[in-house]
Amino acid sequence: MDFTISVYGAHKLVPEEGRTVEKIMRAAAGLGFDGIDLGYYWGENTKAQEMKDAKTLAEDLQLKLTNYICGNNFGNAIAEDRLAAEIDKVKTALDEAAEFGCKNLRVFGGGYDLEWEKYASAIADALGACVEHAQKNNVIMAIEDHGALCKNSSEQLFYITTVNSPFLRATCDIGNYWTHGGELPEQGTAAIADMAVMVHVKDYVIINNKYTSVPSGDGIIDLKQCFRILRDADYQGTLSLEYECSIGEGIHGISTSLSNMRRLYVGC
Repeated sequence: MDFTISVYGAHKLVPEEGRTVEKIMRAAAGLGFDGIDLGYYWGENTKAQEMKDAKTLAEDLQLKLTNYICGNNFGNAIAEDRLAAEIDKVKTALDEAAEFGCKNLRVFGGGYDLEWEKYASAIADALGACVEHAQKNNVIMAIEDHGALCKNSSEQLFYITTVNSPFLRATCDIGNYWTHGGELPEQGTAAIADMAVMVHVKDYVIINNKYTSVPSGDGIIDLKQCFRILRDADYQGTLSLEYECSIGEGIHGISTSLSNMRRLYVGC
């Protein structure tokens, strides 16, 4: 099993001033991660060169470019009559994923503050509109349980079964099932495991009746059980840390998370 980190979260390894993808990659490799999921923090006017440099740097660091991530929002784009541009955003991300040799692209459903009955089918249509481009690039779109109109495993499965393509599968965000979907993490993981091509690992405690992000393995989510479920389902992807904890130093929390993830997976 490869233990990787999303560039979203890994950015906490590098001070905001002067932060670059290169610096994030070097920091992640220095902590011992097997790979990194890129997609954010490119320079506004330097993206093309940074992407080219990232491929070379990954080889030098022996850091795998495992997956790619996209922050699209189909639901609200539909409501605001800008869907065409949002579909183009996903298609561009599919091109970039293919350029890096990534097999999967994390995508969102979106639709914050919108009604399921009114928008879910239209979001499925938007995902379907990207399938041909995904197939052309041989990159699988992996829809995440990220809240809004895709907040739990049943909503993920609605989109996957409606689109009915091998180029739409799931990102299993273990923590989001609980915090966004009101679903026990092990239940969400079990429901989606057969469709998962990406996994995000995070952990929480409850303080003053609120979810508080902590280093993975230091919280109350049964990560060992979730890892066992994925293993038993013959999950073939990576375990990618998506670090959101704002307590303490990022480098310490991320290093602790990696150590805990390795220990818990071996023990599952």
